[in-house]
Amino acid sequence: MLEVQPGLYLGGVAAVAEPDHLREAGITAVLTVDSEEPSFKAGPGVEDLWRLFVPALDKPETDLLSHLDRFLLCHPGCSVVA
Repeated sequence: MLEVQPGLYLGGVAAVAEPDHLREAGITAVLTVDSEEPSFKAGPGVEDLWRLFVPALDKPETDLLSHLDRFLLCHPGCSVVA
């Protein structure tokens, strides 16, 4: 995982594979944009993790803008990054 702004991380599917990493980073919400929904390993803190999955292919023609409202309003306390 890469912290791109304080409290905002960017990572691949492997980043959510270990609940200890999420808990250590203080992550409380995960937004996944991928063709397959990730499976979260059971562990302390995972049951309280807020998750949003948006199915999308990694292709130039994929329309992510149609999901923008869901991203921005996904979780109380999430901020828009500009």
